Amino acid sequence: MANLEAATQAAVPGNAPVAIEFFSIQLGAAAGGGLFLGIGGTICEDEGLSQIDLGNHHVASLDDALAVIRGTINFPQ
Repeated sequence: MANLEAATQAAVPGNAPVAIEFFSIQLGAAAGGGLFLGIGGTICEDEGLSQIDLGNHHVASLDDALAVIRGTINFPQ
């Protein structure tokens, strides 16, 4: 997803504030070529930590994977 705030709000019900504690990036060789890219986040809720899926993609190269990561995660400048 291109907008991290929209992704986290869609994954968490209600109007609770969402704070992603950390992100996980998974890369693997895809059958037929290219790479599989998975992006996840861990959020802190009253009940503890929860995992949310921020996207799964098939990309042609590591450069493409980095572009998807940059578009999904809004890193502080």
